[in-house]
Amino acid sequence: MTSPSTSERILCQSIRKPARRRATSSEAGFSLLELMIVLWIAFVAAAMVIPTATTSIRGIRLSSTGASYANLLQQARVRAIKDDRYYAVIATAAQGSTPPIAFIDLAGTGAYAAGDPTMVFAQGVTPMPFASGPALANLESQFLPPGASSIASVNTTAAGPTFGPRGLPCNPVTAGGYTTCPFITPTSFITFIQNTQGGAWEAITVTPAGRVREWRFNGTTWSGLN
Repeated sequence: MTSPSTSERILCQSIRKPARRRATSSEAGFSLLELMIVLWIAFVAAAMVIPTATTSIRGIRLSSTGASYANLLQQARVRAIKDDRYYAVIATAAQGSTPPIAFIDLAGTGAYAAGDPTMVFAQGVTPMPFASGPALANLESQFLPPGASSIASVNTTAAGPTFGPRGLPCNPVTAGGYTTCPFITPTSFITFIQNTQGGAWEAITVTPAGRVREWRFNGTTWSGLN
């Protein structure tokens, strides 16, 4: 038997091989309606996620600011013991600082000077006047020991928490031309900070024994963070 010719082999292969079918326009990709549905779902998901993410970011900024401020208070306490002096931690919101800062007033002038240990408040977070803090009685009942008097900073933007040479909080007193910071009277301090963009509050307290704590307000009561 003679072998098939080249032309016969090509003809057989073309017969066996199914013809390719051209894809229709609907099979080639998404239709306009399908694309609109996908975009709509994406927009709805974004609308649900963005507010949650924004709230989380604001909470992080408030918490990080509270932690930095508490750390600055600890630095002031240690520095007061080391230098055998008293030091106040002052926030500068009343002085128009943008963003607000807090610093250890090493020179005792009430104004920031180069070299003062400093912390910067996060975006949207600001120190608040003592009188504006919410649920003060609830906060004091938790961090103050029974029978202790609360001598708190009236306005953190003016005269903030102060530590004496023994590392205890004290209230500066001027007499006979000299200003001292006696530790005999139990003294405590409260600094309120708020994220003004979301309205959340935190507080940093100093007990008469010198313990520094951070607190968060849930709208009704305060709870300790450390």
